[in-house]
Amino acid sequence: MTAMLVELLVVPILVLLIGFRPVSGRRVARFATEYDVTLTCGTRPILSAYLARTSRWRAGGGAVGWLAAGAFTSGSGYYYFLGVTGYLVGAMAAEFGTSLPMPEGQRRATLVVRRPGDRLTWGARWGTVLIVAALGVHTWIYQVWPKAGHAKVPSSQVILDLAGIVLATAVMWLSCRFIVMRPRPVRAADLGEADDGIRASSLQTISGASLALMCLAALDAMWAMLLDLDAPEPFNWVMNVLGFAMVLAALYSWFGIRTRPRPAPKVPA
Repeated sequence: MTAMLVELLVVPILVLLIGFRPVSGRRVARFATEYDVTLTCGTRPILSAYLARTSRWRAGGGAVGWLAAGAFTSGSGYYYFLGVTGYLVGAMAAEFGTSLPMPEGQRRATLVVRRPGDRLTWGARWGTVLIVAALGVHTWIYQVWPKAGHAKVPSSQVILDLAGIVLATAVMWLSCRFIVMRPRPVRAADLGEADDGIRASSLQTISGASLALMCLAALDAMWAMLLDLDAPEPFNWVMNVLGFAMVLAALYSWFGIRTRPRPAPKVPA
């Protein structure tokens, strides 16, 4: 009982402590360096407010998801899945109110063409296809060599995990479209850089968390098949490699997904 309480409470408490810690000047400077933003008296408070808001929403969502897994599910595997889900929901909720205030005066149209696909890297754009393909190969092997003459993993579990992948994909693309297509009036150069940095950071977080969630959904079905099936070589080896690759893909999605540099303005000839 004590071990279960520790597992249930320690992680969300640590997440909340990290997410609600004050935003230091070093943290703002690190963000500015990573996203190529010039720190000025105008951009510094904007970046500080953005980091505080998003960190709190993401940490709060992740903590709620982790606690919900302990309260309503059985098995520690759901902690990570619902924790990432809560984190993603918190990240999306934080986007409502993160845009810079509209400048006063006459608005002018920007010459930068904005499309979600232009800002996402290859891994973010094609990650869903690769995840579904890996799950498809894994399921095919499981169906060809069922244990004891029949498969014990219900098809509903695979369908449910696949539906989760489709839902996470829709969330990722709709959220990214909302971020990229937010109103972007022409501002001073430093404020324009801050706006681009905020968008890039939000795109990176939401696409990374969405892909990690897809990997965990695929891994749920893969792990159930691996536990149920002893396929002959080399198929058993292939299934293990696919499962291990999905774990690495989840870690890469969480820590390694980046966005492309902001597009340069198109100057008419």
